[in-house]
Amino acid sequence: MDSLRLVAATLIASLWLVACGDDRTAPQPTVLRFGYDNWPGYYPALIAAEEGFFAEQGVRVDCTKHDNSDALLADFAAGRYDAVGISLGDVVNLYLVIPDIRVILVTNISDGGDAVLVRPDIQSIEQLKGKNFGVNLGSFAELFVVTVLETHGLTPADLRLIDTDAAEIPAKLKSGELDAGHTWEPFVSEGQAGGARVLFTSTATPGLIQDVVAVRGEVARQYPNALRAFIKGWFKAVDHWKVHPARGNAVAAMVLNVEPTTISLQGMRLTTLADNLALFRPGETTASVYHTVRLYVNFFVGVGALIRKPDVHQILDPQFLK
Repeated sequence: MDSLRLVAATLIASLWLVACGDDRTAPQPTVLRFGYDNWPGYYPALIAAEEGFFAEQGVRVDCTKHDNSDALLADFAAGRYDAVGISLGDVVNLYLVIPDIRVILVTNISDGGDAVLVRPDIQSIEQLKGKNFGVNLGSFAELFVVTVLETHGLTPADLRLIDTDAAEIPAKLKSGELDAGHTWEPFVSEGQAGGARVLFTSTATPGLIQDVVAVRGEVARQYPNALRAFIKGWFKAVDHWKVHPARGNAVAAMVLNVEPTTISLQGMRLTTLADNLALFRPGETTASVYHTVRLYVNFFVGVGALIRKPDVHQILDPQFLK
């Protein structure tokens, strides 16, 4: 497992900004390239781009969706994005090779949107013992799965954990290659259509799975105004989507070329600016993102994915929220 993590980690290189000029001096809008997973928590970027909320702030954002998390990180490493929508756990794991990575906002908190799918004959968590379990090792998903297993008296050694991307879970369950696996929408619905059933969801771990927008420290230092503009446009889109859900669904569906009925915020809490200001308040309460980051840090150090503990206050960079 450690060798797999090392190979994956070496794929993650640097993040660089391609702009029309330094936003602090140049009059033309900055172009930010945003890469994101296929997850509704990142769709405010699509809405902000289409509704002109980014343009109002003088920034253009080009958005690119990935169905495969590993491919997203590989493109991030290749310098194809200036900002990226990923899980908080993935940010912590990337610290090993990008020590100046910064989280500038929390996009959402999973509340049932992440799920473990199983074959129809598996009825309880205890029945997972000895089974083939697909999960993206070294990511937030591993901590989520391990946390739930431990509450039922199981350890990772009781299962055969197989490194698997969330997008691959439905097909591998159907083929019999896996008995269970972690994934999220739209892959949960895809798996259910193929006969799989939901065994448990992220409601079992309140606040643990948070998704964020991250940039490199170099970008944060050189282009603060562009990031402030991005954040203003983002939260305007969040507020717009909450007030006009049908319109927001339709815009996101148009960009993604899917039916509006397939777009839903069910199973997640889309976070507002006020939510972020509260989440980024330093402290040890479970509502603080600092607390959640430390959970991931301790876990990854414990399994050998991190060889040193990062400075949590360096990773979390709330200055652009103000």
